[in-house]
Amino acid sequence: MEAKGKKKITATIIVIGLVFISTILNRFSSRKYVSYKENRRSLFKFVLPEEIRFKQRFIAGDRDAEYIIGMIKIEGEITGHYEKYHSKSISDIVKSALEKFKQDEKVKGIIIQINTPGGEIIEVEKIYEKIKEVKKTKPVIAVLENIATSGGYYCAVGANRIISHPLTITGNIGAIIVLYNVKELFEKKLGINVIIMKSGKHKDIASPFRIIDSEERRILQNLVDQAGKRFLNVVIENRKISEDKIKIISDGRIFTGTEAREIGLIDELGTLQKAIDILKELTKEKKLKVIEYYYRPNIFEILGIYQSEKFFISKISKIQNTPILKYLWIPEI
Repeated sequence: MEAKGKKKITATIIVIGLVFISTILNRFSSRKYVSYKENRRSLFKFVLPEEIRFKQRFIAGDRDAEYIIGMIKIEGEITGHYEKYHSKSISDIVKSALEKFKQDEKVKGIIIQINTPGGEIIEVEKIYEKIKEVKKTKPVIAVLENIATSGGYYCAVGANRIISHPLTITGNIGAIIVLYNVKELFEKKLGINVIIMKSGKHKDIASPFRIIDSEERRILQNLVDQAGKRFLNVVIENRKISEDKIKIISDGRIFTGTEAREIGLIDELGTLQKAIDILKELTKEKKLKVIEYYYRPNIFEILGIYQSEKFFISKISKIQNTPILKYLWIPEI
């Protein structure tokens, strides 16, 4: 009987889904004056809107408070790639939430919870720049969770204040590029020889099918050094790090929250409640409620439909095959 009940529920859900989809299709197809192509585009915009629609949930504070502390989380590696099962990247989501907080008059302050080892330098810097923009009008507090290294810390530097748990792992200031080499695997194990025709000596620099030479190492190291120097300068500028501490933070080492506080990388030790107390003080509001904005894919994204006319299946979690400069802590592969 129980199995039959489950089958009945499943069948009902399928029927409801088909009716819903059919209703939407009929809604658009009934508009005779619109071309088929416009109908299809309108349909996809309806089920997969370009604007990110956030869900909200109460986290802490005074439930009956009129004014809000907006909260957004940065979790996992920061990339510009579409996340698994949906078509929004981490940087897209964070920037969109920050813009909504900026425009909402009810939002008096912002908390960014950071739990990430970092990520791609361009995406990290996009978030950092957005934080810098928003804090001109509303105070932003970064709260470092279990790990906020490299690009995760880079994002935090853009905030008005940085709060960290005493045992948070942070720091790892610098850049990295990871290369893979499969030459011996292909040739000795699989018997495959890769032949590359190129227009210039370094056209295939960082190719996984051959060993890089010393000149190419210098070229790539120069890229990493430039990115690392940029990161270090951002930290020194924003955190006012003293000369005697620069050497300590510039070699890429990691720190606990307590160590980071002593160096000047963070402002105070604490957790979410500490951030709430600081925002109450900065905004002079005695009652505030923390509302988290978070994004969840709708059923169409989960099923794999992506944007206007393409299926999302080909976009799901591809292994990056091109070396990318990253502000990322990679203790192991």
